[in-house]
Amino acid sequence: MPFTHSDFDFIDAHCHFFPPQIFEAIWSYFEQTDDNGNTKGWPINYKLKIKEMVKFLDSQSVKAFTAYNYAHKEGVADYINEWVYKFCQKYERAIPFGCVWPEDKDRVDYITKIFDEYNFIGIKIQPLVQNFYLDDIRMYEIYDLLLDRGKWLCVHIGTAPYRNKYVGYRNFIKFIEKYPNMKIIVPHMGAFEYKKFLRLLDKYENLYLDTTMIYIPENVFPERIAKRPKSEELISYQDRILFGTDFPNIPYEYTLSTKGLLGLNLPKSFYENIFFNNAKRLFNLTVT
Repeated sequence: MPFTHSDFDFIDAHCHFFPPQIFEAIWSYFEQTDDNGNTKGWPINYKLKIKEMVKFLDSQSVKAFTAYNYAHKEGVADYINEWVYKFCQKYERAIPFGCVWPEDKDRVDYITKIFDEYNFIGIKIQPLVQNFYLDDIRMYEIYDLLLDRGKWLCVHIGTAPYRNKYVGYRNFIKFIEKYPNMKIIVPHMGAFEYKKFLRLLDKYENLYLDTTMIYIPENVFPERIAKRPKSEELISYQDRILFGTDFPNIPYEYTLSTKGLLGLNLPKSFYENIFFNNAKRLFNLTVT
């Protein structure tokens, strides 16, 4: 019998949690339509209250989940970080990640605070939305803090679902060559440049990818210029890949995030690593 979603426990290594009013703004942006009725993004399937989001994840056997977020303008990162801290105090299975804006004069202060006082796991940056290059001199002090504290950097640097001049493999390789020991998670398996990012796993031992939006049965991205990694590639790197969903900002049922992977009919130990064990190890979690 093939495995099903209910056969496993999960750590969702790509969940977003924002203050409610920022969630509302993000959802509104995603669902805006042009004169032809086309949306800028996609309809959001889980526009829920914060406590309902957590309750839903509980119902899906999600034992822990990231609180990813990002700052979209100057002066909001500190506010978001403080909100995340309170959120993670209330929901202890949440994995705290902070955000930063490179023009904030107090960016070093608030990042130091979330690492040293709040014990955040790392930070998330989103060059596609934040519109700055990963190798931005204004971020060097932040990167030094990440390295010094042994914290994680999650960076959406792939070219899917959309792209601009700030994302892509060429921008990433300039950065990681400068910071080869940085602990980094690249969402969406680096889509659409899968093969290039997979090859980097052989060279950089602290680099990880997540499966967010890649193995759903139907493609939600507006294009696909590369085939998804094959089963043998997944097995080869099964200790370097994390399960992620982009919840709640997805246009389909949550279980579709696992359906495509489960349809590959790989060994149970593979799924246990991807869905749970890898994230538990990386984030030093005590969940069972």
